[in-house]
Amino acid sequence: MDTAYFSVKEPEMKRICSAALSGLVAIFLTASASSAAVRAVARWDVVPDQLMNTTFKAGVVAFHMSGIKVEFRVNDKLVATVRNPTLNDRTGVWEFWFPLDPAEYPDGAVTVNARAIPLEPDPVVYDLPPLNLYANSKGSLTVKDVKWVDAAGGSDSNTGSQASPYQTIAKAVRNTAVGGTINLQAGSYSCDALGGGSNRPYWTTIQAAPGVGRDAVEVGHGRPNTQRLRWKDLTFYLDDASKSYRVILVGEGGSHSVWLENDKFWNKQGRWAAQCHILGNGYRAYVIGGLTTQMTGGPGSFLLRGHTMQTLCADGYTNCAMAINCTITGIDPGETGIHPDLYQSYATADKMVSDVILYNCRGYQGVCMGYLVEQLENSAFVNVLFEKAPTVMSTEFSGRVRNVLVMHNDHIGWDFLWRNHNEEKHEFPLECQDVQIANSIFSGMKPMGQANLSGVAIDSNHFIDPIKAMGTHQTTGNPFFQDAAHRDYHLPATSPAYGSGRCLQCVPADIDGVPYGDKRNRGCYAGETPAKTEKNTP
Repeated sequence: MDTAYFSVKEPEMKRICSAALSGLVAIFLTASASSAAVRAVARWDVVPDQLMNTTFKAGVVAFHMSGIKVEFRVNDKLVATVRNPTLNDRTGVWEFWFPLDPAEYPDGAVTVNARAIPLEPDPVVYDLPPLNLYANSKGSLTVKDVKWVDAAGGSDSNTGSQASPYQTIAKAVRNTAVGGTINLQAGSYSCDALGGGSNRPYWTTIQAAPGVGRDAVEVGHGRPNTQRLRWKDLTFYLDDASKSYRVILVGEGGSHSVWLENDKFWNKQGRWAAQCHILGNGYRAYVIGGLTTQMTGGPGSFLLRGHTMQTLCADGYTNCAMAINCTITGIDPGETGIHPDLYQSYATADKMVSDVILYNCRGYQGVCMGYLVEQLENSAFVNVLFEKAPTVMSTEFSGRVRNVLVMHNDHIGWDFLWRNHNEEKHEFPLECQDVQIANSIFSGMKPMGQANLSGVAIDSNHFIDPIKAMGTHQTTGNPFFQDAAHRDYHLPATSPAYGSGRCLQCVPADIDGVPYGDKRNRGCYAGETPAKTEKNTP
């Protein structure tokens, strides 16, 4: 059985063995956990290069076991010090944010800086990369240029008006001023070789025409070869059964950005028909809302927020720098031979994967591994729920793992393994530094072989299997989920994991945005009943 539920009257031998093992592990982990100061894990929750016509709430997601405050500067001037995360109604995310009023600046580019400062006597500060936005309160940057495209009834010799539409997106992009809008009538289009240059300073929008539904406007695969296109309310597709590697949107080696808002991505031939990926060749993507279905994996993005994934073949959150408020239902490799993970980090021996955040993310029915972490640093998994289908797969940490936080997780059906791998297969021994696991619920946790757990702190977690419990201040046994059969993993007040967690200043609310309050549950839910999820906007 993958998940063992033990009643209050568990056999005496299990109770004795569990107590002995837990005591030894707790002593070891308390003595060996690193106490060195580390920087915050932090990222911008903003699509950059936007025009700001009215007050814009710019936010940072930041985590540290000791707590955080964030200083914001605009054009090198300190404008706000935010001492606690609160709900940003622009994004639907509990984060560190401040209101940026464009009327206080001349129309044009503004540079926003953020510094994440741990609440410690000698903090290691972290300066996030600068964020570029454009003040536009006077409207001098506003572009009223609107072009229309109709694949069936248009012509590229037309004027591009609603009455005289173009036929192709390429013609519209080359004839629309930067910052303008392109409306697509129902039909099928290509996004290949659009032109328009690489120096576009802010976003040009390509969207379904007013009154036209997302499913009625289909965009096939291609290499746009242009900068800062915002694709909105469209369906991107492949129609491929070749079993070959395919990509819908091909980038330019990291030099171009793309904004995908409320779009749908799918392979018409199904998830097992081909290796179908959404983004390739280093496209720096910001994906807000939308749906991925019948694809190999989710959209690997610089920012992925409010996105739904269904019926995948391989990895869900892998290659996402930050995923927030996202859901995956159904990962299954079928007969493809793919080894899927909900999240995987991997790098060669001389490199690390850095600055990854999964926050308020869910995964259900996973015929896959949970976290497959290797060569990862300065990253956090917060308010994450993973539910495994009946398989033998697990969550594994191996290789170098540095300054990684796991807070308020529910791993339903997964064992959490600390693992050494065979170096002859180019896999690395476990080397942890400042790895902290708190307020989570696991089926079980155990070291494999001679895995070295120095540098690991495991505290205030719940383990369903008492034999596989680790760390300090643990609770064990049946958590009495309210309705696990229907995916309701809230805890009743009678659960040993209810109200027994640590207070973490940087995590004020649960996976649904419900405040945790002073008495913390272990796991990712604060209350006994489900709550509505907040909206998500750019």
